[in-house]
Amino acid sequence: MSTYATQPVRQIEPTDPIAVAAAPYSYADTFELRLPGPDLHAPEAWVRAGLGATPPWVTRLLGFLGMGKGRQGDPGAVGPFRIVASGPEVIHLEAALPLMRVTMVGRNPEPARRTLTTMLHYHRPVLCRIVWAAVGPTHRRTVAGLLASEVA
Repeated sequence: MSTYATQPVRQIEPTDPIAVAAAPYSYADTFELRLPGPDLHAPEAWVRAGLGATPPWVTRLLGFLGMGKGRQGDPGAVGPFRIVASGPEVIHLEAALPLMRVTMVGRNPEPARRTLTTMLHYHRPVLCRIVWAAVGPTHRRTVAGLLASEVA
């Protein structure tokens, strides 16, 4: 898989309309990638490519947290996430875990720009904060790679 690795992925304020509507949430972040030129792929395509290229150790960590690979070949899922909505400019994904509900929104707000927003709704706040303190750095690195993935 090739990537837009030369382009910087940066963290920005979570202002996605779906994130705003989901408030209050326990945690949210948004990452942005500005591409060198227009990308005609829908967010579902680059999210699938990025999740498909996730390192095996991250996949094992997701499995430990209750987010297995999902149902292979299920058109209503992307990896461990259920597709809530998918279109040319946005994909809205959700996963229900024992400790939290995870919502991800991939968006092409402009032809040469991608954003990925993650929102967590903790079911057990104290335990979730401890888990997220350990898992959060891996999440941020993985999201950067996902955003930078190129669709084959």
